[in-house]
Amino acid sequence: MAETGYNWGAWASGGATVDGGDDVATGASATSDAISLDGKAACEVGFDLYEDNTGAVSGAVTIYVLGDTDGTNYEETTFSPWAFTVTPIQNDHYYRRFSIDPSMYGGFKVTFANACGQTLRITMTYRTATIPAAS
Repeated sequence: MAETGYNWGAWASGGATVDGGDDVATGASATSDAISLDGKAACEVGFDLYEDNTGAVSGAVTIYVLGDTDGTNYEETTFSPWAFTVTPIQNDHYYRRFSIDPSMYGGFKVTFANACGQTLRITMTYRTATIPAAS
């Protein structure tokens, strides 16, 4: 019988600035590495915003999906067609995932703009899937 369905790959780091190794101060941002979706059928992105009980959260984090415009340049956060906000939780992890449609994005980056009033540890991962050719 032919293999069917989505074949999901392993989770990968979003890159050095969103690998959980660096803290992002309020008023600062962190951007993932460029992620190519060439030949992919699906993509999901996961992230963790962690506040270490330094103080009360008083604002939000805006997540921008920045599309690849020419293989080198990406949309800017001020002109991004897709963004959403989340409010981190004091002394806790805020986990969330979202999907990116490879038929709409051939490549992208994700920027996390921290305006929550506290420093956060931001970690982003992603994984892609392919669909095997019919045999």
